[in-house]
Parts: sequence; C-alpha cells; structure tokens
Amino acid sequence: MRLGGDRRKGDSTMIRVTLFRATQVEIDGRLLPSEALRGRPRQVLEILALAAGATVAKDRLADLLWEGAPPASHHATLESYICVLRRCLGVRSGPASVLATSPGGYQLKAGEVWIDLVEFHRLVRAARTATASEAVELSTQALDLATGELLGSEPYAGWAERAREVFEHDAVTAYVHAAGLANGTRRFGDATTLAQAALGHDRLAEGAWQHLIRAHWLSGHRGEALRAYAGLRATMLEELGDEPGRDSQDLYHAILQEPSGAEDRHGPGELRTLLRLLRQTLEATPGAQVPALDAGLSAAAMRVLAMQT
Repeated sequence: MRLGGDRRKGDSTMIRVTLFRATQVEIDGRLLPSEALRGRPRQVLEILALAAGATVAKDRLADLLWEGAPPASHHATLESYICVLRRCLGVRSGPASVLATSPGGYQLKAGEVWIDLVEFHRLVRAARTATASEAVELSTQALDLATGELLGSEPYAGWAERAREVFEHDAVTAYVHAAGLANGTRRFGDATTLAQAALGHDRLAEGAWQHLIRAHWLSGHRGEALRAYAGLRATMLEELGDEPGRDSQDLYHAILQEPSGAEDRHGPGELRTLLRLLRQTLEATPGAQVPALDAGLSAAAMRVLAMQT
C-alpha cells in the first residue's frame, strides 16, 4: 500500500491505520488519541479496514456491529458513526472522500489509506511469485508488521474473532512456506524465526516443526534439533494422542543416524536429550525391546532401524 496517494479529487490527509494490537490511527504523522475514537465508530473503521478497499453494505455493517440484531433506526445511527469517523480523520464526505459513501454502503479507500493488515497481505502475495531469497525477505517484512494479536481492541466481537481465524490460517501458510525457502537458501536464522512464528499461531503445524528442526540441524545445533522434535512429539501426544507423522519421524531418525564426530562436540545436555528421545521412540515402537540401562539404547535403536529398512 502507498502512503499518501494522488488526492487531487479527494482529501489530502495522510492516514495510517494499524489493526494489530490495539487499533491506532495516525493522521499526517500524528497519533490520534485513543479516547477520540472508541466504541462503535472505531468498530466501523476496523470493519471497513478489513474490507481492504471494498464497499461494505450498510445492512452488512449493521449486522456485524449489532451481532445480527440491529435496531430499527440503524441506518441513521450508522450515518452518525460515519460523521464521527470523518471528523476524527479530518476528511470530507461524498464519493471522492477517503471514507466514501456509495449507494447502499461505505468504503475506506485502501489506495489512499495505509493499513497494516492490507500491507501484510500484499507482501505475502508478492512472496508467492518472488525468488526464494526475495520471498524470505518479503515474508520477514510481513512478519514484522504482524506484531501482537489482530484487532486487540475487539477481544469479544464475533466478526473480529472470525477475522483473526482467517489471518492466522493465512499467516501460518505463508510462514511455513517461507521457512522452507529460508532453509533451502541456508538462511537458518530466518527459517527459525518464521517457523516459530507459525507455531505461535498453530502449535499443531507439523510442517513448521519440521522446518524448525531442519534449521537447527543444518546450522549445526543437533541438540536443539532433537529438543524441537521432543517438543513436536509432546504436542502431538497431548493434543491428538498420536505420534508425529512419518516425515517428521524420518527426519528425526536421520538426525540420530548422523555421525556425531568427537564426543566433546556435544555437551551433557544434548546427550541427555538424545538418550531420552531414544527411549521414548523405542517405547512407542511395537515389538521393540527397551533396555533398562541407557547404555543399550543405541544398539536397540539400530536393531529397529535395520528391521524397518
């Protein structure tokens, strides 16, 4: 989104709307006090901003604001909210306004107002057709915008909750894809950040766990990779009562089979993690005989692997 487009036929005010965390409005570089815009006028602005430049019908707007039970006089009440909004934003009325009235609805002109959520989606769309390196950069820019919960000013509104669900799905999809590209271009720090961001929205996003494990492993942090797999396994068992999928297990086994080199490369913490994961995996493997002592775990694991190949 551009900040301050061509306003020759409308308003000249430069407006930024942020929807992540508490809703904020910046007008010509000055932050609008929160007490100046609250209640339903603020919700009108948020709903129009979510529409990303599309016209929102008056009846639809009323249905959202009053949770399906608008008052009989809702058209007049909506007009009063729009008047409050225009005064707060310092914009005029009419079809050329930043906050325009069209037959049957209202429109916040996205080409003339910078909206963080709209910019997030623009960056994500651009990442889909960019080179791998550019896609990672665009995705990390999008991540930087999405700080805090979307529509934090509206914790209970049904329309806000639905918007959060859509955003979280889109964010997880974008972050997981970008994390894979980051690993592929050896940007392991970015892969870790993007994978963790995806897991912040969905702890069951197994693809994000896999990219996180790979980022740790490929960057030489084998113990962190094993701990990440332990986190995936614990989450799957707790939430679904099931083991990680075959791809995740294969990745885990590949890490286990990698020659560790000199023993002093790994501290006692990593070794304890490895032993614990070996024991847990053997206990979950049908027919495997789990030795009582840790000294026999490696040999037991190798026997199981030999039977599966």
